[in-house]
Amino acid sequence: MPKRISIATHLNISELEQLYRQAKNALESRQCQVLWLLAQGKKTEEVEEVTSKI
Repeated sequence: MPKRISIATHLNISELEQLYRQAKNALESRQCQVLWLLAQGKKTEEVEEVTSKI
């Protein structure tokens, strides 16, 4: 069974979304998007599916 990824809650979900939407380059955008999706409770597989197609 895959290990579940958890993240620290330094920022809330809306703050993570704001960081994602205001990212200045593709790498920063993708990193923020991954954190935002994980913070929403998405499974690792779901996050991978969404972010690997871009």
